[in-house]
Amino acid sequence: MSKQQRAFVTAMLADIPQPEQIAQQHTATQQRQAAEKERRWRDRLTPLDDRLRKILDDIPDSIKAEGIRLPPLVHQLIGRTRQHPSAGDVGKALRRLGWRRKRDWSNGDEGYPAVWYPPNNQA
Repeated sequence: MSKQQRAFVTAMLADIPQPEQIAQQHTATQQRQAAEKERRWRDRLTPLDDRLRKILDDIPDSIKAEGIRLPPLVHQLIGRTRQHPSAGDVGKALRRLGWRRKRDWSNGDEGYPAVWYPPNNQA
């Protein structure tokens, strides 16, 4: 075997993870998965009003002032028994948080969706 071939093989062998590295990576992956599972369950067990408030706090005020449609909010929330909470439950939570719903009658081609406005908006 030539000197170059030996150097190539040595470099290739150095790139192969060792058993302890593999075990550490596996443990780290399991810990990340367990932490994610716990976070998702904590989110599920948090009251809907609190989860919704957290999402609404992340939305810029300029977007809130334009009004927010319900489907995007529903899809960002994790339900307790289903994947997402019902639109009715999210609407009730929005009302408890002081938001107001108005119908958008301006575009009949897309139907007349409800648009939600924050408590301080005079829309």
